[in-house]
Amino acid sequence: MEGKRARVLIADDHGIVRDGLRLLLSTLDDLEVVGEAGDGLRLQALLEEQRADILLLDLNMPGLNRLQFIHELRQRHPRLKILVLTANTELATVRSVLDAGVHGYLSKGEDTGELLEALQAVRAGQRYIARSLRFILDSPHARPQGDADLLAAVELTRRERQILTLAAQGRSAREIAEHFSISPLTVRKHRENLMRKLDLHSPAELAAYAVRLGVPSA
Repeated sequence: MEGKRARVLIADDHGIVRDGLRLLLSTLDDLEVVGEAGDGLRLQALLEEQRADILLLDLNMPGLNRLQFIHELRQRHPRLKILVLTANTELATVRSVLDAGVHGYLSKGEDTGELLEALQAVRAGQRYIARSLRFILDSPHARPQGDADLLAAVELTRRERQILTLAAQGRSAREIAEHFSISPLTVRKHRENLMRKLDLHSPAELAAYAVRLGVPSA
């Protein structure tokens, strides 16, 4: 991309964020915003319509299955540089998204200067990780080598761990609710929190993850 303007797509479900990013990038001579999307379907259509060099991607857009979508992007658009810009800084999510092949990861809490630095880095073919996340990722205590270590790195409540144990047994929300004398709605809320923290997308994925992890059934 050297010697020409890099073509950028902005994908974020908040219009005010897209407006701010577009205005910021319009001040740069070597970047050009060529499209914006507020959901996964629109983004997929844009990627077919527009040639782009860099994608600024929010992970929490509607209609977007994070890891599957990133894997598909890497296969269908191998030259596209993906810079994640999100509010999600959970270690499990950061690691899984980086492992999926994105070129940069930034928190929305970073300043404008770091965003510009990250854009230039990925444009040059380098990987960029937010300075606020590097210490956590580089820590020897935060280097999961497998699912068990990944689970250890995620902060789960006592009740969430109990529900994960019962999920490994294939228990339904009703059965888990009866076991703990709580409502099925409360169980579903705990399961939603577990799936968010572990970057899973259905109760079936959660149960399979728990089994693969070898969560004790007793």
